[in-house]
Amino acid sequence: MLKNRKLSTILTVAITVIAVICITLLFMIANRNMTKAMKTTAMNNMKTSLEAKTRIIEEYVKSSEDLLIAYSKAPVIAALLKDPENKELQRSAQDYTEKYYAGLDRWEGIYTGEWDTHVIAHANPEVVGMVTRKGEGLKQLQDAMTKANGIYNTGIIVSPASKKLILSMYCPVFDSDGKTILGYVGGGPFAEGLKMLLDSLVIEGLENAKYTMINTETGVYIFHEDETLMSKQIEEDMLLSVIEKVHGDPGRVYNDFEYIENGGIPSIAAYQSIAERGWAVVLTDSEKEIYAQADKNKNMLGVVCIGSLVLIAVLSWVLIHFSTRPLKIIEHVILQLQNLDLSPTARLDKYINRKSEIGQIATATNSLYVTFRDIVTTLDRCSDSLSDSAGRMTESSQILLECVEDNSATTEELAVSTDLTNDAVLRVGNEVGRIADMVAQVEEKVQAGSEKSEDLISVVQNMKEKANHSLEITGSRLEENQKNIKEAMFNMQSLSRINDMVTQILDITSQTNLLSLNASIEAARAGEAGRGFAVVANEIGNLANSSSVTATQIQSICNDTNANIEYVQNCFNDIMDFLNKDVAGQFKEFIEIANEYSASIQSIQGVIGEIRQVSNLFVDAVSNIKGQINTVQCASGENAIGVDDIIEKIERTTMTTEVLSNVVQANQENATAIRQIVSRFSQY
Repeated sequence: MLKNRKLSTILTVAITVIAVICITLLFMIANRNMTKAMKTTAMNNMKTSLEAKTRIIEEYVKSSEDLLIAYSKAPVIAALLKDPENKELQRSAQDYTEKYYAGLDRWEGIYTGEWDTHVIAHANPEVVGMVTRKGEGLKQLQDAMTKANGIYNTGIIVSPASKKLILSMYCPVFDSDGKTILGYVGGGPFAEGLKMLLDSLVIEGLENAKYTMINTETGVYIFHEDETLMSKQIEEDMLLSVIEKVHGDPGRVYNDFEYIENGGIPSIAAYQSIAERGWAVVLTDSEKEIYAQADKNKNMLGVVCIGSLVLIAVLSWVLIHFSTRPLKIIEHVILQLQNLDLSPTARLDKYINRKSEIGQIATATNSLYVTFRDIVTTLDRCSDSLSDSAGRMTESSQILLECVEDNSATTEELAVSTDLTNDAVLRVGNEVGRIADMVAQVEEKVQAGSEKSEDLISVVQNMKEKANHSLEITGSRLEENQKNIKEAMFNMQSLSRINDMVTQILDITSQTNLLSLNASIEAARAGEAGRGFAVVANEIGNLANSSSVTATQIQSICNDTNANIEYVQNCFNDIMDFLNKDVAGQFKEFIEIANEYSASIQSIQGVIGEIRQVSNLFVDAVSNIKGQINTVQCASGENAIGVDDIIEKIERTTMTTEVLSNVVQANQENATAIRQIVSRFSQY
């Protein structure tokens, strides 16, 4: 899906995906830990609230007990119990009781009674003289106070007198020996004071939490938000479950559990047991409120994570966009090179000779551009040279053809002269009278033949010199072209530096991958602290992989270029072999033919000289004319043979000229092919 996308897009998507994965994991871990911590905090708040309520209850009960104990230790109380019939002590004790009660806050009453529960002093004077317990009830109270050996707290009960909840307490009064019980004191504060204190304690974040105080021994309500249920038997399943848990694990003071409240609302209950009094304080609230802060923090964390993800994606795109800008320039330059466009690119200059990978690639690409420009320039120069050489060879061929045509005409004339000489010799026997005229004609023809021979020798010599000059020029051109081609091929060898640089880049990317792997291992060892570093290490590994892919592509392009250079070098080698072996050989053969042709002409010139001598002596040797005629016949036969030889050599010269023309045509075609190669490159 992303294989045809740009590198910046791929990296941005990759970093965004990695960031999504990391932030998602971070969100899940942080949310789990934070939720767990918030739930633990909420439960700790409930536990703290229960402990606070329990402390309030304990302090309230302890304060009430201390007040009752302080009342029991008054000397007038002990004195009255020792002498209950003493009126003075009765008045003193009554006054003290009333005054003491006046200083109490929200007490139902306080009183002093004999061991048989006969009231002898009371905050309410009308109650003095009553007996509160009899029979089995009296015995149970006495046993309980004796067993307690101190204050006996019956708990929060409904007062028979006021029908309200009170904290019912009794405290025996001992004689001075500390063992003999003289009587007891009793009293009880209203429980509504305790309830007001408990109601005033509100848990922050759990404003809707409800508390209930129950008696785990009797299974009745002590405090409930529904006051009609107070002091009634418990029927609520959750509270019955609390009683079960308290009895099932008496040593456990605090516990919490989940339950479904009426209406299907998931809720949590926490209780703290006051085992020594048989009480338990139960705190309940819905999970929604308990975990409200955790849910709020979860949503806030989600918003922060999403914002961070967007910020990372935007910053990654911006950073990668600016970081890959040099690669885009190099990509444009390489695409130009792929299209054989050698026009200079100024944007690449500022990255050349830098130490970074981009700088090395830019330097290598620029070197490749320079090398290709030199190659194209050399090819252009070679093609021009080949074109010039082909032009000069064409001119030489035309001159050679003209010379051949002249030689052919001269040879034809020589053949005609020879035929005429043979005819004259045959007619000598029959036409002696006309011998003088014939001798004159022969002398004229010999003179013309001599002049033609001299012209022919001059032409042959000129042709020989031009052939030698063309051979020397062609040889020097071949040496110069061969030298230029070798220099061009040597310059092309600098392309191997790109392969070396690409190899170095691949080595660097390999080391970077190894470094990234080591960094990831160390980040994994570092745990949570190294998680951010692990992300950076992964990004370094991804960048190293991307650089390796780019270097591999450049290496492939360089390999293709090296193959093309090798093909061009082979073509140049074939051209040079053809020029050295075929063209030079044809020139040498042409020179040899010209030399042979010159020798033949000289031979003809010697024969003509002999004819001239014979003509000069012809008049003086008329008597020996027959013998001279035989000599003339022999010379005519030799002339015929020489003419045939000249004709044969002319044919060979014509063939050589055709071969030379073909060579010229081949050179022109090669020059055209080189120009086509050059034209594929755009230099400006």
